[in-house]
Amino acid sequence: MEKVNKKIFVVIPCFNNLDVLKESIPSIYSDLFSIVIFNDGSTDGTETWIKKNYPKIHTINGDGSNWWTGSLKKGIDYCIEKQADYIVSLNADVLITPDVIKKLINCSQNNSDAIIASLVVDINNPLSVLWTGSKFCKIHKYIPIYSSRYILKAGKSISESNSNPYLVDEVHGRGVLIPAKVFKRIGNYDSNTFQHYGGDTDFSFRAKQAGIKMLVDPSCIAKVFVENTSINKNENGSITKKIISIKNYLIDRKSGEALKVWWNLYKRHLPYRYFLQSFLFVILLNIYRRLV
Repeated sequence: MEKVNKKIFVVIPCFNNLDVLKESIPSIYSDLFSIVIFNDGSTDGTETWIKKNYPKIHTINGDGSNWWTGSLKKGIDYCIEKQADYIVSLNADVLITPDVIKKLINCSQNNSDAIIASLVVDINNPLSVLWTGSKFCKIHKYIPIYSSRYILKAGKSISESNSNPYLVDEVHGRGVLIPAKVFKRIGNYDSNTFQHYGGDTDFSFRAKQAGIKMLVDPSCIAKVFVENTSINKNENGSITKKIISIKNYLIDRKSGEALKVWWNLYKRHLPYRYFLQSFLFVILLNIYRRLV
């Protein structure tokens, strides 16, 4: 990777993720940019391992109350204080390389300093896509319900994805490059309203409303340890397990906290005339997906 004349920071929120950090940090590590780990009260030896093996990495320690959004937000605050030009949001269970960061920066610079997301695949099945981006729109032009629609469904072959960067309405935390000036324009992630889930979606919607472009660059591949995530985690067991999965999805912070998250998202970002039916639609749709 040739040197890029910008101050680049990679922010990795983590909580007891040492097993995957031992793979994701060696994959991303480079002297050409800074890595910031927000360690939110891990008890698995994360801090000791990082200090021993990667002493140049800056670690910020939390008390376990920050969750994903708060951990990412505070890591970004540190990067902005250090006058970062670009910040890469990277979950602990995601592998990208320094070359991917270079591609993300080039794509951003070629698109008016847009936010650029990586295409996401399963590390154990890298030819099959997990996430290629989504659009947020009416489910039909005559039906007053808004929902996210995936550009390419999970499980499709990576060969079916677009070959050139393309616009999306939402980004996440799995290898996403954000120019620092975006935060100066729309503010940081809202960790008060969206403690764990929904912070990335809310940030995306605010960026879109401000006219900031978001693209997926399919040449940038992020490989994720799916077993550590909520991606495609539908229970295939007994009806009891499915009911527990639904209950967790609706009210548990670690599993989705959907009732609170989607209520706040739609209340903030949809006109009143679309709010209630869109909220009910997304909740019922995801309950159905967990039942079948």
